[in-house]
Amino acid sequence: MRRRATLAGLLTAPLWPALAALGQDAGRLPKVALLSPMAPSDIAVPPNTLNSLLTRLSELGYMDGESISLKFRFAEHAIERLPTLAAELVAWQPDVLWTFTSGGARAAAAATSTIPIVVAPVAEETMAALVPDFAHPPGNITGLPITGLRQREKCLQLLKEAAPGVTRVGVLLNPLNPAWDGYPEILNEAAQTLGIELTRGEARGISELGQAFAEMTAQRVNGLFALNESSLTGSPPALELLVRLSTNLGLPSVSDDTAFAPGGGLLGLGPDYAGVGRAAAEYIYRILEGAKVAELPVVRTSNFILAVNLRTAEQLGITIPPSVLLGADEVIW
Repeated sequence: MRRRATLAGLLTAPLWPALAALGQDAGRLPKVALLSPMAPSDIAVPPNTLNSLLTRLSELGYMDGESISLKFRFAEHAIERLPTLAAELVAWQPDVLWTFTSGGARAAAAATSTIPIVVAPVAEETMAALVPDFAHPPGNITGLPITGLRQREKCLQLLKEAAPGVTRVGVLLNPLNPAWDGYPEILNEAAQTLGIELTRGEARGISELGQAFAEMTAQRVNGLFALNESSLTGSPPALELLVRLSTNLGLPSVSDDTAFAPGGGLLGLGPDYAGVGRAAAEYIYRILEGAKVAELPVVRTSNFILAVNLRTAEQLGITIPPSVLLGADEVIW
């Protein structure tokens, strides 16, 4: 099994000097704007796209205050803040803007049609709505989308393999995120094949998690699928509460977020965030070196990491079958 050890040193490096000087302009240096739905403190928590992006930029010779000027804006897990923050960054007139998630992508796209935007990672459905030609992006947006539907169908399959008794799964999502329009119905065909019925649970953030679980419990769910969401699975406090609620209710759980199983969930099948961050840095580098967005194709990310938490399995009284364990990249004991 492939371990995360090789990524740990990279992703737990000290926070970058740029974060200590938010908003600092370094004269005529090339400008890179970074819009994150998350919080500054999340950068120290692996796996992390922004941390690896900054690492790769420094390897390519771009260090904040020396050869580049960075400006950060963090939405602090509040999706509704992204449009305002994107507008602030665009007013700074950067040479390139990076963001991630569907909320970040849509906010950046609405803020400018001229400044190059690199979006990575993002749901493939969102990228397709913003970029009609992946091979030759016709506008100002490119990036690395995630082949989400197949990944989420695989999440349901893994949950059923690990806990065959699961028949009714609550799909937890943030209704403010346009990426989840049509969910969980989009997964119905795969769910029916597995003998699973899906029901929707909604939480706009940590404050609504208790109510969301109460409503799903009233619908007699016996399994949980927590969709990858910066305000839920991507927020350490929200993830901690989410995991505690699901474990206390005896719900086997899965997520398409890489951080879910290391954070206490049962199963997680998520993107290689470190790899996505490095690739995003390469695109930023090429734009700063003169490349046009049309020369940078949208490339689907298909490298995923499966993590299994055996401590959680023991708490739930579940024996993870060899078919799941043998495919795991990380096992939490």
